[in-house]
Amino acid sequence: MGERKGKKGFMKSYINVAEKISDISGMVAAYLLIPLVIVFLIEIISRNIFNHPTTWAYGTCFIIGGCSALLGFGYALKSGAMVRIDILYTRLPEKVQNILDIILHILVFMPITIGGSYLCICYAVDSVMTMETLSVGSWNAPIWPTKIVMAISFVILAMQGLAEIFKNIENLKALKQEANR
Repeated sequence: MGERKGKKGFMKSYINVAEKISDISGMVAAYLLIPLVIVFLIEIISRNIFNHPTTWAYGTCFIIGGCSALLGFGYALKSGAMVRIDILYTRLPEKVQNILDIILHILVFMPITIGGSYLCICYAVDSVMTMETLSVGSWNAPIWPTKIVMAISFVILAMQGLAEIFKNIENLKALKQEANR
């Protein structure tokens, strides 16, 4: 019986940690929108008022916007903002929804995010070792920090995916306890 409580405690602890990391990542993603808007405004003013477009704004917006989007993935999954087809799903009983979520997360979501994490980590290491720069625009901005953010973001997404599986298991246990009452 004590072993069962340990597992339950582990899952709840893991969910709390993963969701806290996803929250922080989402907050960083949101705050990155501030410098993104500032860079856009600088470019708009420079181009349209002073007739002097910048050479660095495009690359900078590309990098900041990409990092913001990537860092928001884990938070989006936690918040239920990921795209899903609800036509049939919402009509299913809650128990079946949880079972379906567990199966799909294990068979589809987790392999993709774990594989994506692995590839992103490999690409980030290669990018850092070569001090890779952005190949578009005239600025040749360093892209290796973005590849590090991409790897971190995929790891956070995979962690949140596992937390979602644990939440579905916890929901199934709660439904079973309710049915036994």
